[in-house]
Amino acid sequence: MGLGYKPQVRVGGAGEDIINARLTAWERIDSSGVQSDQLTLHVDTSGQSGLPKEGAVLTWAEGYDDILVDKGQFTITRIIPVLFPPSVTIVATAAPFQTEDTTGFKERRTRSFEQISLADVFRQIVSAHGFSPRVADEFEGVFIEHIDQIDETDSAFLTRITKERDAIAKPVNDVYVLAKRGKTNTVTGKMIPTVIVGVPSKNTPSGVSQFTNCQLDKPSRRVSSGIKANWLDSNKGEENIVEVGTEPFKKLRQTYESQASATQACKDELMRLQREASRVSLDLPGSPKLVAEGVLTLNDTFPPEMAGDWSIDKVTARGDRGGGYRCTVIATGLV
Repeated sequence: MGLGYKPQVRVGGAGEDIINARLTAWERIDSSGVQSDQLTLHVDTSGQSGLPKEGAVLTWAEGYDDILVDKGQFTITRIIPVLFPPSVTIVATAAPFQTEDTTGFKERRTRSFEQISLADVFRQIVSAHGFSPRVADEFEGVFIEHIDQIDETDSAFLTRITKERDAIAKPVNDVYVLAKRGKTNTVTGKMIPTVIVGVPSKNTPSGVSQFTNCQLDKPSRRVSSGIKANWLDSNKGEENIVEVGTEPFKKLRQTYESQASATQACKDELMRLQREASRVSLDLPGSPKLVAEGVLTLNDTFPPEMAGDWSIDKVTARGDRGGGYRCTVIATGLV
């Protein structure tokens, strides 16, 4: 949005009238992966009572003027009162995560999965916790001969097995999605539009509302240009090695059940390393269209080494009563 547009936010749910009238500052963190999104609200409580309790569900929308974008539901997990100045901090995480973990999503488990697709492992785990699974078609054919979950929470296990394949596993309200990074059309059927950003013509910190800053982290020397992994030939009782890429190699810790699964694991890890070899951090005017797992395009007003498409890993949006609205974005390269 350009000059002349006024940032606006709106809370819905228990205590909405008080929160909307007395909100002094806020922060919303949207992260890729299993980590739940978080909303933090700072509310002036001088001469006031009747705020919501832990476990209550709030809705959140942000944007400019009357054009607000729904950012989903958040369950209050903490209420932090402060005596002076009289205020309260409300911390909420994306629903349906609750303070009480009734389904044991965060309990440590030890179990094994055999002769099963990655899609079915994902469905089995998330369905047990009341989520509706949504899986990208490409994972239906990813076959797992054997994998162990050893003293891990289901959350940590999902993080590990999806990260190994440079994928995204994330809850969105009551839906849990499994998809590849950089896909603008999520498996929920909702389009995540590509956000195009340019450098303002007068890009100075004094022009706070439109100022855009960007930092590129691109190591001149790549630590690993190839991946190797062991696989066990059960017929011969021999351990073999597959290599993908060139030296220097990174060695995967896991021993795989077949040459095909070891090769695929190497390809996925090499793709992840190549993508994460370049990272940008931006501080820019607030936009509700910036979404983790979305695609960010830096146009040709940026230096050539920064311009291009990036996969958004994390968005931190923040604002205050004075009308400030900014976003900090961390994004990695698309391969």
